[in-house]
Amino acid sequence: MFPGVKTPGYSQDVPPGHHLDVSALPQEKGSAGAPPAVFRALAEDIRMRVGNAPAVWQLRVPTGTNRVGAVGNPRRRARSPNSHTYRAWWLTVLLLALSIPVAETAKTEEPPKVVSVPSALVQSPAAKPPWGRIVMVGASASAGFTEAEPFGGPKTLQHRLSLYLDAALLAAHEPVQDLANAMFFLQPEAAGRYQIDLALKARPTLVVGIDFLFWFCYGEDPSEKERLQRFEKGLKLLENVQCPLVLGDIPDASGASNDMLPADQIPSAATMSAANRRLKEWAAGRRQIVIVSLSGFMRTAMADQALTIHGHIVPAGKTRELLQSDKLHPSALGSAVLALAILDAVQSKWPAPSTAEIRWDPKEVLRLGLKASQEPPNNPAKQATPVPAGK
Repeated sequence: MFPGVKTPGYSQDVPPGHHLDVSALPQEKGSAGAPPAVFRALAEDIRMRVGNAPAVWQLRVPTGTNRVGAVGNPRRRARSPNSHTYRAWWLTVLLLALSIPVAETAKTEEPPKVVSVPSALVQSPAAKPPWGRIVMVGASASAGFTEAEPFGGPKTLQHRLSLYLDAALLAAHEPVQDLANAMFFLQPEAAGRYQIDLALKARPTLVVGIDFLFWFCYGEDPSEKERLQRFEKGLKLLENVQCPLVLGDIPDASGASNDMLPADQIPSAATMSAANRRLKEWAAGRRQIVIVSLSGFMRTAMADQALTIHGHIVPAGKTRELLQSDKLHPSALGSAVLALAILDAVQSKWPAPSTAEIRWDPKEVLRLGLKASQEPPNNPAKQATPVPAGK
């Protein structure tokens, strides 16, 4: 799965410098479902972590002929004449949740602050490894999400990937700047452009986008061809990132729970494969890109197969715990393991002078990340970015 990760009986076509290859095991096609928990959590994600709500008011709620807004099972309610009602109801809930904190705090809308001043910790593009100033972009797997707290809270913070990157790094570095947001899926292109613009202003030494491309392939589109066209737009947004960039490939999330991912938002297996082939082709000509196989991570977790990272083993029968019960988002332990996978992949391409720069024990990284989730944030950047309104 990663350099130093041994998973029996598996090989994957990943070019040199691209890592995180784990057991290729079959997954069953999951049933359709729609994400009420996602919509309930989205408003609170902005309210709690940014306090900057008005920017999302103009967002277009995802629609489609096979979906009922974001509520219920589309296979039961497909093409229902009440779809407008359900959509309007959820949009009202979202807007109400957003309006409450605005009324209470009377804060004016402003973009999240991003550290952009020169720093002694910032390294040149040739520096090895690029730990100095890490910026994280992406969607809910990076930002942190759990069904247990649809409106956010302490458990949601426990799933924030940036906390585990900070916990794993022993080398001198600024706190990871977290620009990821759970609302990314509503407007992938607008959200992606906004996050990348902010990331570049921060002058990062490393950008991490483990799930940045996910919603450029998943989500609503009339045809598989249009999914791949949208995927190209995601790649285009990333072309301006010249520093080391970690990206996850496209996983098969068809086994996700019905409440998380409806069938009409899941690309075909052929489209997923085409997107991943295109990603490898695109990355091959860009030396700063490192691909982490998110697809392999999810396959291994769903299969409950043993996983080894840098000599540390998550035994068979325990890797299912790397994913939450929704079979889509990483658990706290899964976030810790993903953080180590990311650092392992980067270090393999830009070797560190000493292996002591990284804390490799997943249990210790988990402990420190959970501890950090209970403390006041010390990140100089805001902990999330709002999703700008789509056109």
